[in-house]
Amino acid sequence: MNPKTKVALILSLVSPIFAEVLSGSTPPLEVLTNPLSFPFLWAYYGAGVLLVREAWARWGRNYVRLMLLGFVYGIVEEGLVIKSWFNPEWPDLDVFSVYGRVWGVNAVWAVWLTIFHSLMSIAIPIMVVDALYPEFSNERLLGRKGITIALVSFGVSAVAFFLFLAPYRPPAVQYFLTIVLTALLLLLARRVKREAIFKRGIPKGHPFVYGFGVSFALFFIFTAFPHSSVHPVVPSILGLLVALHFYSMPARLDGRGEYALAIGFLAFWFVPYDIILELNGVRGEALLGVATFAVLAWKLRKMEVSEPKV
Repeated sequence: MNPKTKVALILSLVSPIFAEVLSGSTPPLEVLTNPLSFPFLWAYYGAGVLLVREAWARWGRNYVRLMLLGFVYGIVEEGLVIKSWFNPEWPDLDVFSVYGRVWGVNAVWAVWLTIFHSLMSIAIPIMVVDALYPEFSNERLLGRKGITIALVSFGVSAVAFFLFLAPYRPPAVQYFLTIVLTALLLLLARRVKREAIFKRGIPKGHPFVYGFGVSFALFFIFTAFPHSSVHPVVPSILGLLVALHFYSMPARLDGRGEYALAIGFLAFWFVPYDIILELNGVRGEALLGVATFAVLAWKLRKMEVSEPKV
């Protein structure tokens, strides 16, 4: 197998495993008992992360650009395909069906899921795989044929999810404006040139702790505040600021530091969060989450410190 094809295949698998299986959205037992579940997720998430990385590699490896491309992916999935942005009966909403629902849009949920997918489905898988295969980190992984396959895979799986997973019909005006927002963010991602947004970084040598802190902060913001009397605008703005600060960090780190930042972010979800899910009846989540984190942490110990990025 061509080495680039191998790396692309690994990245395509990492995204749905991180974002769906190890986040508890599609638990391990569901993957095992429903043979069509993971293949469709792989077709969608895998193609999505490959297309985002390809655009990022072609347009320039700017982390603000990666953030915006991740936002585009999150909006397409939850807003345009799954339509959970609009559906008040979407099963995962819980308090978000009323907290921050404005003009037919689950607004706080939309912000949270856009941030989540940007990080867990797109940026973190790319950062992890690029760190594990540094010889390909600055190269494109897909040729013309690969891009065509990814586009077809993404399109077919998106249509399947749109029609059968979420048959809800969204309000026309809001849905159209979501399409416009997607196009504007994609255009901005193409043109953005600025890298770091925040001048103050993180204490040298502690990217893992910072990554863990970002995960916990986002979880707290979008779990605690919706169950309080805090205005919905507050968690939305705080969440976006935390995400923006996170994306200003990788360009300041060497390859090992960027990897530590990424697995620090994953540590919260794969260890305490997955253990909590296990205790709440999601069987297999803790074992798989802790084992995956152990492997990633072992890889970190073997990495050598490289020169900081310019």
